[in-house]
Amino acid sequence: MTDSFNSLPWHDAELLELTIDRRNPGARDEVRLQVMWPNGGRAILLFRDCYAVTAEMNFGIIAQELIFSASLIENDPGLTSIRDRWRPLGVSLDMLRCYRLEMSSTSSLLRIYAEKFEVVESRSPNEA
Repeated sequence: MTDSFNSLPWHDAELLELTIDRRNPGARDEVRLQVMWPNGGRAILLFRDCYAVTAEMNFGIIAQELIFSASLIENDPGLTSIRDRWRPLGVSLDMLRCYRLEMSSTSSLLRIYAEKFEVVESRSPNEA
């Protein structure tokens, strides 16, 4: 999972859309990103079994939301905090990971705390 997330062509990819799905809270907590890769291809990335999202987004800047870097972090301080909150309730979050995206154009920072990640749709630049 680490390799599949970290190996995507993040640098200079464009974040087009961020969606948080809470239509079935607790049973289906998902974050969906739509990105355009540097080669012009597009993808929809899905983060399932989310426990938190932090977004420090800077708006008002007339620029594409380009991604500087993205990485899966297994020792983020937020992970410890979330696990400590759920442990007394008998919930083990050993599979929880932090997916961190840093934007170059706006200095925005996005952290998604989820147990699962997958690319659910990918289109090359030549596809309609």
